[in-house]
Amino acid sequence: MIVLQNIHSSVILTLKGTELNSKNHESLKALSKSAQTDDIQRFTELASAFTEPGDKEKADAVLQVSVAANRKNYDKVRRTSDMCEALRELMKEEIEEELKKSRDKAIQEGLAQGLEQGLEQGLEQGLEQGIEQGLEQGIEQGRINQLIDLVMQNLLPIETAAQCAKMTLDEFKVAMDKNEN
Repeated sequence: MIVLQNIHSSVILTLKGTELNSKNHESLKALSKSAQTDDIQRFTELASAFTEPGDKEKADAVLQVSVAANRKNYDKVRRTSDMCEALRELMKEEIEEELKKSRDKAIQEGLAQGLEQGLEQGLEQGLEQGIEQGLEQGIEQGRINQLIDLVMQNLLPIETAAQCAKMTLDEFKVAMDKNEN
């Protein structure tokens, strides 16, 4: 006996007994809480052969309800290779969509992580290079300042100081003028 109930605009199907004809009611037998592994396997094989989008969606809905009602039997049946193929074929579009979502999410996370690491490394390297260049420039400027002091104290000729600073005489004079200001 089949009992249909309409609760909150959802149709609930209750199956009592095993009065259903196996060949004509595969989807209804799969909905039963007492669905047998043979019933489940026949339904998934039948459903995997559907080609129309509406038919696949309906079969998917039946499958979801059936899995919820018969988890243990589905666990037994899904281990067979034929059953796995039938379920994969039936769920192909959903599986592909989930794979695409997962792939897109992984790409986004990878890009974000790569950008973060790249910025971190770039800042670190830039800071190191900046400190290194600053030290080099500071040391060079200190050396030039010492040469200028020696010239100002008349301890070193300006020509020799310019040569030691690897500057022309005019460049060294400009550096001396800047140092005085």
